[in-house]
Amino acid sequence: MGYYDVIASRMMLNTLLYAISELSKINERIKFMNKNQYMIIKIEIGGGGPTEYLEINNDVISFERDKVFPTHDAYISFNNPLEFLKLLKSLKIDLGQLESEGKIKLGGPPNFQRNCEEIINIALPYYNDALGENISPEEEAIQVKIILFALMAGFQEITEEDENVREEIKDINVIIQVKIVEGPQCFLLFQNGMFQGCMDGEGIKPTVTIRLKDLETARALLTGKGNAARSFIKGDILIEGETKHAMKLVNLNELLTDYLDYIKEKQRKL
Repeated sequence: MGYYDVIASRMMLNTLLYAISELSKINERIKFMNKNQYMIIKIEIGGGGPTEYLEINNDVISFERDKVFPTHDAYISFNNPLEFLKLLKSLKIDLGQLESEGKIKLGGPPNFQRNCEEIINIALPYYNDALGENISPEEEAIQVKIILFALMAGFQEITEEDENVREEIKDINVIIQVKIVEGPQCFLLFQNGMFQGCMDGEGIKPTVTIRLKDLETARALLTGKGNAARSFIKGDILIEGETKHAMKLVNLNELLTDYLDYIKEKQRKL
């Protein structure tokens, strides 16, 4: 597996699993399927790709990056990153067909395959930002939260894996809060060439806060469909604190965009 594929597969897997965990909090169908269950699910991508876990506890699915469980009750294994890339292009998958074609392996209790497939299919439109325009405020809030997590996960992977990125940010010591009014937030902590992100930063004092007017503005800007300069002039974006540090985020975001462009181009050719 190529160097960029390692980074891409981790970014994508972590974002998909985070989407599933967030949707388990609001989606009644997911809650119903997992009621009164406790299960550890191992998800892995072969060929040197990542391995992560989901924990189901009653009707809540939890995901924590790099958290390892000593045992698991079920698993889904993708042969390689290309098969995973193909899956994420879709808005609906058939795990049984993928298994019969030898592209994935599955194991678990009765109904695991059916439930796993349905949960992934619920999450894929959120992952792909393909919900459309006529969505509820609750759905849009979850959508934006997933996009924020993807941004954070991208920074996490490129700073851990790419020495050039670490060199780029080695002198940056800043805590950036990205806050959507009446919506989610995330914190981006840069310190001496390292990065750590968190979605709920209670007690963290940011160096600079980037405040976005509403969910619609955030969704447009975070997906590249909005114009940041125009939004700033209109007052839809406010920067508070030591504003010079906001440019650090812009510079690093350009590096992240290169990786995302690589992923999109590769998916286009599949």
